[in-house]
Amino acid sequence: MRLVTSRVGLCLLGFLLSGPTAAGALAQEFRGAVTGLVTDASAGRLPGVTVTATNVSTNVASTTVTNTEGNYTIPYLIPGQYTVKAELSGFKKVVRENVDVRIGDRLALDFSLELGAIEETVMVTAQSPLLEMASASSGQVIDEKRISMMPLSDGNPFVLSRLVPGVAFTGDLKFSRPFDNAGTSGINADGASGGNEFTLDGSPNMTSGRRVAFVPPAGAVQQFKVGTATFDAADGHTAGAVVNVTLKSGTNSLKGESYYYLRRDELSATDFFVKKSGDAKPDLKYDRPGGYLGGPVRLNRTFFFGAVEWLYDTFPEPLPQTVPTQAMRNGDFSALLAQGTIIYDPATAQQAGARVVRQPFPGNIIPASRINPVAAAVLKYFPLPNQSADNQGRNNFFYVNPRNDTFYSVSSRVDHRLTDRQQLFVRYTRNDRRESRSAIYGEVNGIAPRGNFLFRTNDGVTVDHVYTMTSSTLLDVRAGWQRFKEPNVRQHEGRFDPASLGFSSAVTGLFGGASYFPFFDFDQFSDIGENLTSVTNHSIYSFQPTVTRIFGNHSLRAGYDGRLYKEFGSNPGAKAGEYTFRNNAAFTRQQDNSTGPSLRVRGRDARFPEPQRARIRSERRDQHRGRGQSGVCRQPDSADRAVGIQRARRAAVRVRRESRILEWRQEQRAAARRLRVQGERCHRRARRSGSVHRSIHHCR
Repeated sequence: MRLVTSRVGLCLLGFLLSGPTAAGALAQEFRGAVTGLVTDASAGRLPGVTVTATNVSTNVASTTVTNTEGNYTIPYLIPGQYTVKAELSGFKKVVRENVDVRIGDRLALDFSLELGAIEETVMVTAQSPLLEMASASSGQVIDEKRISMMPLSDGNPFVLSRLVPGVAFTGDLKFSRPFDNAGTSGINADGASGGNEFTLDGSPNMTSGRRVAFVPPAGAVQQFKVGTATFDAADGHTAGAVVNVTLKSGTNSLKGESYYYLRRDELSATDFFVKKSGDAKPDLKYDRPGGYLGGPVRLNRTFFFGAVEWLYDTFPEPLPQTVPTQAMRNGDFSALLAQGTIIYDPATAQQAGARVVRQPFPGNIIPASRINPVAAAVLKYFPLPNQSADNQGRNNFFYVNPRNDTFYSVSSRVDHRLTDRQQLFVRYTRNDRRESRSAIYGEVNGIAPRGNFLFRTNDGVTVDHVYTMTSSTLLDVRAGWQRFKEPNVRQHEGRFDPASLGFSSAVTGLFGGASYFPFFDFDQFSDIGENLTSVTNHSIYSFQPTVTRIFGNHSLRAGYDGRLYKEFGSNPGAKAGEYTFRNNAAFTRQQDNSTGPSLRVRGRDARFPEPQRARIRSERRDQHRGRGQSGVCRQPDSADRAVGIQRARRAAVRVRRESRILEWRQEQRAAARRLRVQGERCHRRARRSGSVHRSIHHCR
């Protein structure tokens, strides 16, 4: 079990910038801004001009007044289309329509006022380029139009980030669904290391492993920006890309959309391995219904937006397995004689010189009385072979191994204009995923002895309040919370009692009440059972106040990004034990130093290299010293026994000598480590005291 808690506090202070584009951009800010200079016809700067940016969809206006230098800035504009007007008594009103403010934009928009009555209006229709001149950060904005018109894998809008210049995709193309957090996050910007940063409406949207936590449906995303060169002071959490996403908000018009995407096995080809096995075509289904709706609660003041999506995905992951035959479960391994393998009886072990040798089971058949009851119980949960094995007796079982996912996603947001100077929004998101996979045997005797359920449950809340204190001072306070739970549960967990396998009460008392099928590794056969696995809970609490102050030709922005990261993880592992069997250390070998399979191959030992074959032949001659040229064995005499005893004594002396040498080397290495540690401590003390030159000689 692990519990990780970390606090990250970062004070942000913007540089003093000159000129009309003085408002520096916080790269984590999901809204845009308009800034510029207002002059008269003679290029003289005009103070006191009222500049208003009105959202076309909501009719919500943001107003400011130019300062003594004629500069203005309107920050915290929700992405969308705006109408911007500038008016001053004695001058004609100037209106500019169709100003497209995108996520993170800092648009420079200047006005020139002509003398005349304020009732007169000058409409600016020329669509000159609006350049983002006030930010050193670079990247690409993926807007609503691109998201709606371009093909998206599984409706995941983040796949479009792979098209941004300088971005390389490093994930698996197969896993781009909205709950494939690692696959969605698998991008690299300009070769930068350290992962990427994902934010949702300005709040951290991350989980363990620097993965994105919540992937909203495509229809719920207003825009998102992939920043590839982030030189803003707020981007201190990563050297990679910054993916900043903002959800849609409601408007004065009630509008929505519903959709249903599906895929069926009738339109898909049969998997190659399924076709090869001769099995029926497995289920292959994909269903993704969803929709969104947004509108007004109160015209020009309060708006709502909500989106929901489901995803049901089923597809096969076929893989052949090697399981014991019915004869093998009864102890009959005679079929292995055709492969030249022999099983030796551990009960016949005898000392032969320095070796232990054993005799084979007659006919390669283990008597039923010799089979361990626990092993016999475990073998009942292997399925029987359902196809012919290869020439080595492997891959005799085939199963389509269906993998399925059940997922839903909910996004909701409410925007409210408290007063002409205060705006507030609240956003809540949730998604839940349940994956079933790796049940390679299916269900056997009422349980799935292999298989896993993976759950990913994510909740997130963001509250943001903008207060225009004066025309030159603004305060934005944002708080967020994100929790990502990722438990893994075995499909037999809670449904199987390991004591039912026949373990003694003394052994089951060590299991601590565990209820699952423990892991057995039989080397030549496919594994059965599993260890318990991990549970990870990751949470982020964030608090991000920002103050913007505009004075003269300068702008000062200061803020604080405080985050509390919490991560809890547990992994019980082999609570009911782990049982591993290896042939190279089994007691069914011919002798204790036999290598390769647990069984010896008749005839020549061609599977061994020549030096090893020579040693094996020598050992066999030692074991059968009485064999004469006629091939008839004679009884060993007292001289043979004396020679065997001498050899055993010499071997024991050699082992003791090698053991003492090994102990001496370990002591030398430990002494060297102690001296090195003492020297390092001495140098550190000397450096702290300032006696650097003296310490060089003193610590040697």
